[in-house]
Amino acid sequence: MQAAKDSFYMALRQRLAALNPARTMVIDGVTVPAIVVRENMEPRLDEVQTGAFYVDFGDILIAESTRPMLGVDCHIWYASEGSGGTGVDRGRALAEMDVELLRICDPPHAEMLDYSQTPAADLGAAIFWTVLDMANPPADVSIQKQQWNSGLARVERYAALRIYFFLPEVTA
Repeated sequence: MQAAKDSFYMALRQRLAALNPARTMVIDGVTVPAIVVRENMEPRLDEVQTGAFYVDFGDILIAESTRPMLGVDCHIWYASEGSGGTGVDRGRALAEMDVELLRICDPPHAEMLDYSQTPAADLGAAIFWTVLDMANPPADVSIQKQQWNSGLARVERYAALRIYFFLPEVTA
């Protein structure tokens, strides 16, 4: 399960870095591509930044088949306050992030790698995911939506998709 989540995150992170190298954020003094998995971060509100993609993983599903296929819901939150401190272009900035998210989610597949070791090991499997649903968050979805740390007006967006994968074959 963790390999699938890590592989999804790393695929999107690498794609974002290639698509828009300027979309970065600072975490603990280090500049990184502006996409993070919140369950992997320390729970500090001061690190939540607009202009970044925040990923939360949700429910796990098991599909009946000859080989167990799993799915995991993925929720992505992002927001913009615009540039220049006035916020008058925050809608345009959010639309730019919409396009970036759509582009980094395509193609909707990636190799599954084990990132618990360096270098990451190929697990001989792949992950794939659904098209993004960029509607309002459903009432029954529990998202760890943190408070944004700015008093400026902002616009925000929610997107969801489902990641599918087979458990890697275990060899004895």
